[in-house]
Parts: sequence; structure tokens; C-alpha cells
Amino acid sequence: MRTFLLLMALAGCGGSNPASIDAAIDAPVDAAIDMAPLALDCATYCTEIEQHCAGVDLQYPATEASSTVDPCLRACAAFDAMTGKTTDTTGNTLGCRINHAAAAATMPALECPRAGPAGDAISPTPGFCSGGDACKSFCTLEIMACGSVDMPLPGNPRDASNNTLYQYQNLTGCMAQCQTDFDKHHSYSTTALGDSLACRLSAAVTAAISLDKAKVFCAYTGDTPIEHCAGTASP
Repeated sequence: MRTFLLLMALAGCGGSNPASIDAAIDAPVDAAIDMAPLALDCATYCTEIEQHCAGVDLQYPATEASSTVDPCLRACAAFDAMTGKTTDTTGNTLGCRINHAAAAATMPALECPRAGPAGDAISPTPGFCSGGDACKSFCTLEIMACGSVDMPLPGNPRDASNNTLYQYQNLTGCMAQCQTDFDKHHSYSTTALGDSLACRLSAAVTAAISLDKAKVFCAYTGDTPIEHCAGTASP
């Protein structure tokens, strides 16, 4: 169909040169896509990843029926949008994640973890959009959602048990604990369970949705997590 339309356009412009028509027919199907670079913004990122990463490759929980808040858009605020380009294949940036989210259209199992909040399939040796350290992805998002001892959330809110929401002294402290203490042998998923970086990251994604969510899920992200991020990790 694309070739037919292209031939019609050539004919309408007097493009009856056989060489021109042959070149049009032989052009890569994705050439038109490559000519239109993706915008470097959260709306583009979430459109790409939500379209291409679903089912077992899902990276963000669905927007709740009673809410208009897109979990992806909230988490995206933690990504570095000031550096990088949408053609980047590595680096802990929004641009790298957009690139891999677009590539997930054809290779979701491989590309969705790289495009997701971790920036990689969590492992001891990550190498794509986590910038080589999935702990930075987690800690940046966690402190945005839950605050820190050095910089609590505005008003220093507390949960239902009157506990503060923050779990770490600061970004540096969170990174240090993550790098030395957290299990990195379980892949991230929105249903991750147990004492692992994967489950903590999933909880941080949920905590970032709203203050009400933070009052529940920030406690799951700490060095000694509770509820479904405690115990044996799975899957």
C-alpha cells in the first residue's frame, strides 16, 4: 500500500522516470519513520513504551480507573531529560529510554527492560539506559517519590502509622546501600516480590503516582522493606 501511494505521488508530480520509480520501490519500508525523529519529552516516551511494552513486558502499572494520573508520566519526571538524544543507546537519560521504547516495537522482550524505569534488565552488570548502575535509576526515582532525611517531601508528610516517608539520608546514601545490600539477580517487573532491587523499584514507581500512594509504598523501598518487598524474592 505504501509503495502504491508513493508511485501515485511520483506520477502526479511527473515522476515517470523508471529509475525514480525503481528507487522508490526499493527504498526501505522504515525510511519514512527514520526521517521523523521522536521528540525528547515524557509524553513521547510514555506513548512509545505503553504501546510497545505490555503483558509480560509491562514496565508501568496501568492508570487506575478512579484516577487520571499516568504512572509512566510520574516516573518519567525522575529521568534526566536535559542531556542525551533520542538516538542514544546507552546512558541514564530520557533520550536513551525513548530510543529503546521505540525499538521495542519489534523486540519487546529485549528492549522493554532497557526502556523501563530500571534502564536495564536488572543484573550485576547492566549496560544500557541505567548508565551501568540500576541503583541510580532506583534511588533517583525513590527520593523523588519519598524524599530523604536531608530533603523531606514538602510538609514532611507521614504515613498512617505516623512514620516519615523518607527511607534514606540522601541520594548518595541510597546508592551506597543499593550497591552493597540489594539483590540484583531478579528482573524488574510490575509484580516483583521479595527483598530485591526489582521489588523496591516497582514500589518506588507506585509511590511516585501520588502522595497517598507514597504513604503506603515508600516503606516498601527501604533498606529493610516491609510487606510484599520482604522475604524471598521472585520471580
